[in-house]
Amino acid sequence: MKNTISMSLMIFIITSGCTGPGGFFSEDELDLVPFEFDLTIEDLWNDIPINQTSASDIINLTYEFNKSPRVTNLTEIGYSINNQPLLLVEFGEYDPAVPTVYFVAAQHGNEPASVDSAYLLARHFARASPEEIDPILEKINLAIFVMVNPDGRDANSRGNANGTDLNRDHMKLLEPEGKIMQKAFQKAHPSVTIDMHEFGGAGTIIFQVAAPQNPVTHPDVLAASYVLETDVIEAINEEWGFGSVTNYPPTTSSQDSSIHRNHFAVHGSVSLLFESAVSEEYSERVRLQSWAAIAVIDEVADDPDYYLDARQSSDDEGQEGNDVVYTYLFECSDPATAETLQILKGHGFYVGYKADDESVTSIHYETFLPRTNFPNGTALVPMDQIGWRMISELMEYTSTKDQHYTNSPKDRGQDAWRALEPVDYVVNNEIC
Repeated sequence: MKNTISMSLMIFIITSGCTGPGGFFSEDELDLVPFEFDLTIEDLWNDIPINQTSASDIINLTYEFNKSPRVTNLTEIGYSINNQPLLLVEFGEYDPAVPTVYFVAAQHGNEPASVDSAYLLARHFARASPEEIDPILEKINLAIFVMVNPDGRDANSRGNANGTDLNRDHMKLLEPEGKIMQKAFQKAHPSVTIDMHEFGGAGTIIFQVAAPQNPVTHPDVLAASYVLETDVIEAINEEWGFGSVTNYPPTTSSQDSSIHRNHFAVHGSVSLLFESAVSEEYSERVRLQSWAAIAVIDEVADDPDYYLDARQSSDDEGQEGNDVVYTYLFECSDPATAETLQILKGHGFYVGYKADDESVTSIHYETFLPRTNFPNGTALVPMDQIGWRMISELMEYTSTKDQHYTNSPKDRGQDAWRALEPVDYVVNNEIC
């Protein structure tokens, strides 16, 4: 499997050339390219662009994937601030018995190589020969969010049209693109998530890979992330000879839950960050991202059960509940409650209310003062659901712990209590 994809791609890159300075196709060619399903990789990966492809061209080209029988769904999962469609492309039969590998490109609009690479990857799976692709899609599902921030790409800016860094909005969900990324993640339910970026680049480092570092992450998910990080680096170095590929160095924000790789790892997905160095030629940056993406797919397809099991361990833990915190309870009369519930629901969690007047042993989650009296109808978020570790992060993070997350319940003065025993509840997402 590994040799089939990666070596074919390497042969293509060595032998193919660029048709022009603007991207994959000239403007006149966009509507004239026939969509075929049995081309070779040399045909499919038409050319690595020497300059970034425009946001509108990427969107138009991505719509062409609707013609591919391998595309299970091509969804306008939402829209940017400037009303550009945000497209999620899903491949395969979406068999729950195999892991889903999910790529997210261009949270930062001024990191364009990630978009061209994500598009190339999607085109490859949409149009390559059945002999090459079908065996892979028997082992994995594939989802690609080709371009998260088209407005930033148009403006060549890191932020979206509001100037917000989307890779610091995963906790707060203040921006429409941040909310849509949560929606896309919940839809794909990936075992493996890859966040594609670029960095300033200096010296000999031309590509970096980073696993999540938040200790709240389920240990199986964290372990599998480090295994995948190591395997991808080794695959690139050993098979393709990039001695300048390295793991991403730890920073003061390396545990930050508002950063994509940490955030979605806490949600339960094995996660990596890719960074290509902007000091390299544009075509080289696209090539590096593409090769790294292929390496991920190779590694996951080589051992799909390992990555599926890591995700499943996290999911099972949530569904089975835990014996530390059973639920968080809070009053509808609290001015902070409506916003807290909105954030929780934005992360895909269900909420509800206490279904009886029975006493509940609990402590205030900030002051640790005890409380037992919670009447019928008290609002709550249960912890016996997938991704429960993120509920704790959302409820208890503060801006003093993380400079990026300034919208936490604690920061807004939310009064809430950790239940230390089971609570009878009714799910009701319209509570309060």
